[in-house]
Amino acid sequence: MKKRRARTRAPTRYLVLWWQAQVPYAAVFDDEIAAHAAASVRNAIVVEISGTELTFEKVVDYYRRDDAGRPMPAEWRDVSGPIAVPWAPRPRPAFA
Repeated sequence: MKKRRARTRAPTRYLVLWWQAQVPYAAVFDDEIAAHAAASVRNAIVVEISGTELTFEKVVDYYRRDDAGRPMPAEWRDVSGPIAVPWAPRPRPAFA
């Protein structure tokens, strides 16, 4: 009799997307309840994702564009604290 390889269940992640002051933000959660709680207070979108080989290459905002007209990166947030790591460095404001 042929042995079957036991399937390992892929972990489920929850991508939460929201806008704040015309800037898109994104956060990834392992816990469904925490994801839905964070989405509830932000009027956000929750995307349930599962798979064994899953990577997020980039999230871009077509509303905001750089000087060359390319869409700018959305900002990742650690919803339990301050901004985690922005996808791109922010320019410093020029003071007159």
